[in-house]
Amino acid sequence: MFNNPYEVPQELATGGHVTKELNSVTVHFDDIHYSLSSGQLNGGYHHTLAVRNQQLTYQIETEKDLPGGSVANYLAQEFEHIDTPVHFSTALLTSATMNLHAYAKVEEHDTIVETIVTAGYEKTAHRAGTGYCYEERDGNFIVPGTINILVFTNKALTDSAMVKAIMTITEAKTAAIQDWGVESVRLYPFINEDIPDAITKERKTSATGTSTDGIILTIDTNGDVLTDAGSFSLFGDTLAKAVYVGIQRALENAIGAES
Repeated sequence: MFNNPYEVPQELATGGHVTKELNSVTVHFDDIHYSLSSGQLNGGYHHTLAVRNQQLTYQIETEKDLPGGSVANYLAQEFEHIDTPVHFSTALLTSATMNLHAYAKVEEHDTIVETIVTAGYEKTAHRAGTGYCYEERDGNFIVPGTINILVFTNKALTDSAMVKAIMTITEAKTAAIQDWGVESVRLYPFINEDIPDAITKERKTSATGTSTDGIILTIDTNGDVLTDAGSFSLFGDTLAKAVYVGIQRALENAIGAES
């Protein structure tokens, strides 16, 4: 049985109570937090009492195959099962095994950033701009492989700084998977591959992410308000390090579980 060396603790240093189940990791807060999420349930900017990474354990062809008929409704039902207010919750979906998640914490002066990451990539690793494999119509659905990143900090950020933070998170994610040597998959017949040489000249290329990555960034509205999350700032550097370490550990877990 796999023994996870990077398991998330029950309590986050930034505030938050962690519930680990077979197919999910959920973080509850004692008071209202503020999040920026790519999830389909309460995505975008939202006030939150709970965030969640939920594993989908079976194959589907369209969203309609999910309980509730959509990703958002399915995730809402999962929150209802644990008696959590749906309107103050947001979540990500993944096919990655939840007990392979990885936790990381980085501190610099009084800044704390924590991450919880899952890193399934074998079927969906992709280099952005090298072709697409489906067009979203009538609920067409690509089962997520997904590098899902939950980020928590003791700082507050302006809305624009939260967008900048997403950029920094993405840069750190790409650095982590390229340092790990993850290559873009060739499992699908990609459409529109005739692209400018400015994107790539090779058929076999390093991935920049997966096609189904997700991010939830959660801030503490009672913390010091910051206006910059770029990689030159103390906060942005701390953020990037926490994301990088979390992804590297999640990839390590995925490899370790196979050996």
